[in-house]
Amino acid sequence: MHEIPFRPKAAIQSFCRRWKGTALAVVGLAVILASVFITFPRQHPADAGGTGDWPAYMFNVGRSGYNKGETIINRNSAPNLKVRWRASAGGTIFSQPVTANGVVYWGSYDGYEHATNLNGQQLWATNLGHQSTCTPVNPLGVVSTATVLNGVVYVGGGDDNLYALNASSGSVIWHTRIGDPSTNTFIWDSPLVYNGNVYIGAATIGEATGCKLVPGVFEQLNASNGAILHTFSPVASGCTGAGIWSSPTFDTSDGSVYLSTGTEGHCVKGEAIGIVKLKLTTLAYKSSWVIPHTDRVHDSDFGATPTLFVAMINGTAHKMVGLPNKNGVFYAFDRTTLSTGPLWTSTIAIGGACPQCGQGSISSSVFDGSRLYVAGGKTTINGTNCKGSLRALNPADGSFLWQTCLSGTVMGAVTLAAGVLAVVDGKALTLVNSSSGAILYNNKDNFYGSPSISNGVLYVGSSIDKLYAFGA
Repeated sequence: MHEIPFRPKAAIQSFCRRWKGTALAVVGLAVILASVFITFPRQHPADAGGTGDWPAYMFNVGRSGYNKGETIINRNSAPNLKVRWRASAGGTIFSQPVTANGVVYWGSYDGYEHATNLNGQQLWATNLGHQSTCTPVNPLGVVSTATVLNGVVYVGGGDDNLYALNASSGSVIWHTRIGDPSTNTFIWDSPLVYNGNVYIGAATIGEATGCKLVPGVFEQLNASNGAILHTFSPVASGCTGAGIWSSPTFDTSDGSVYLSTGTEGHCVKGEAIGIVKLKLTTLAYKSSWVIPHTDRVHDSDFGATPTLFVAMINGTAHKMVGLPNKNGVFYAFDRTTLSTGPLWTSTIAIGGACPQCGQGSISSSVFDGSRLYVAGGKTTINGTNCKGSLRALNPADGSFLWQTCLSGTVMGAVTLAAGVLAVVDGKALTLVNSSSGAILYNNKDNFYGSPSISNGVLYVGSSIDKLYAFGA
């Protein structure tokens, strides 16, 4: 494959196009209430804390999507899931619900971040703003999934600010504006919190005709006061594009953070749409790869969060990172040779600019130590046309170990616990046996976003303004 160098200072001319896809998760902030005092110990949790809690997007800083501590929802109990309760909001719920210390935290499109107890009773709701212009939906509020650590909720607001909230009361500790100061910036991704710092990206709100296209940005902030410490932009000053729609993934083995970028521009030196590797402590550029023009479809964004995994290839262990594109192809790279291109690719869906229409994939994947689990839009399995799919891939070469035809496209992340995979496909919540691909449970009730599983309960949002809690 031909490699186009990814240059952080490459010039990209502004380019506006009609919005074609729904993006996922993320963060915002900007104000301080001096009356709130919280201590921020400098901890560095490589994995989620607690016994079965799910305190961050895709479970932990490595975005594994795999809760190894969960045992109650398993292959035997999954077919018998029942709704325990529903909690109401004033808008659609796309963010992944997170849990910490007996509380569920979740955001909604009306701009509120919510805290609910384990019986579904609201403890607090804090307004973090929403957007109403240039958006794919109106209103567009909290899409970001929170990270909860040391009594603080870090989450991107609907007003392009990253917030730190008191986990007990919901009061604002601080907030900081992220990205371009224009009115067309939005936090789609979810914060990474590590060693006293918070990491978050931003992109354009929407790309409807006439709306300003803004440059992508990734920032490191002090977790105690919200001060911006370092900033990385994949484009030069004055240029636009390369928005960060997905959440950052931290590789604890070498201190690197991986980002994927989207939003095409027209640049003299190429378009910065690909995967980037940075040094976590300083956001110094380490390596990158940009999707070749020969591989692209219209609006060929990377909208999924990078997945870390290990593969044995010809007797040698390779530390890998992979993710799908809107062209329907999953790309797998050796982390040490990222810029040379993928070691293998696997086609998982038809390509196109509209993920919600069943084109391509923006779904973040899961690795369980031996298999990759990937999902996406329309495809063909054994001669059958499927509206969506979930597949187990061999991490060494991308070959299919099993394939499951689904009733709709998967846009949110894949979730794994106790041998059970959970996805939202179309409007359905579907649970699948990770060993065989057999469907264990299917419930069609306007579900939306990414499920989470913690302490014997599955939580998932919906497009009918309700958060669901399922128990076995």
